[in-house]
Amino acid sequence: MTKETLAPDLKNCVQSSMLPDATAAFAHWQQAELGHEEDEAEIPDAERLGTGYALVWNAWALQLQGNACTDRSAPPASAAKAWHEATAEDVARFLQIRPGQRAHHQPGRQISEVTRRRYWRLLDRIYAHALLQGWVACNPVQAVHPIERPAPEQPTGHMLPPALWKALPRHFPGSDDLQGARDQAVLRLLYDLALAPEEVRLLTLASLRNARLAALATAQKPCFIQIEGTRAAQNRCLALPPTTQAALTAWLAFRRKSGTPAGTHAPLFESRKGGPLSIRALFHIASKTIALAQQASRDRALPLARMGPQVIRNTAIVHWLHAGVAPSEVVQRIGVEHPRALAHLQHCVDALQPIRLS
Repeated sequence: MTKETLAPDLKNCVQSSMLPDATAAFAHWQQAELGHEEDEAEIPDAERLGTGYALVWNAWALQLQGNACTDRSAPPASAAKAWHEATAEDVARFLQIRPGQRAHHQPGRQISEVTRRRYWRLLDRIYAHALLQGWVACNPVQAVHPIERPAPEQPTGHMLPPALWKALPRHFPGSDDLQGARDQAVLRLLYDLALAPEEVRLLTLASLRNARLAALATAQKPCFIQIEGTRAAQNRCLALPPTTQAALTAWLAFRRKSGTPAGTHAPLFESRKGGPLSIRALFHIASKTIALAQQASRDRALPLARMGPQVIRNTAIVHWLHAGVAPSEVVQRIGVEHPRALAHLQHCVDALQPIRLS
């Protein structure tokens, strides 16, 4: 499945009052969540467009049509459904581990519990997007009974080596051009404030506040940033360190000169095609900078487990804890409710200095 074949369907479904078919719905989600801006060589295999994601979605659509499975639990052809008619029972059937079943995206391998979880998460993301578009009345993935859902993953957080972390700001781009100013401001928010990647993407001009916590006027310097989220803990106002203030001030100056929308609800960081910065663009900014720092370090041959914006957030959190910031204060800074949310970083903290997080 290529961008060339998806584009006409996507265009037609936007212009038509009819619901999109499975291919167009997938393309719409793909464009909204993943974006199409940066060179695909900069993105890890698991995030590339039109590969595993599309194959899993196609297998799902085929099962709904009654063509994907040969076992007795599959619906007969007469009960074929469109993607937007799927139920929780359809999702549970798709996620079942049946004798002889193979992974949909890699037919030579038997499906594993980890793979089932990835399928579940992908369907959940696509149907959540469809729900926002008004294409479905409810998300069938969320309606699956907890007993029938794949076992939750036990994630382990990753951090950058201390020497690389200390050297990283030296490799931030300069603020002498539009893209450099934007990227430095993005990196400063990740490095200095440990914002979540999605929080960075969804910042607007109204997120910036002056020294009195009021809306920022044109000639004023940003001193605080207001973060809004779906959970109460995510709603917080953070003071900006001088380095972040300077980076944002430089970016706002270039932003005004570029003629981009200046309304309070306009994205603080726009993509090249307008709208919020895409996940792919944010990953590119972080990974390119980390790669530059690694190439300049003595440990450049040491492979890094992660090179995206999340690892910058993780490393900032771990260094705060190592510097003596109380876990209760750290969770307030990063917008989570309880120190238990830091458990996936316990091994990273212990590697520097054993600290009890809860």
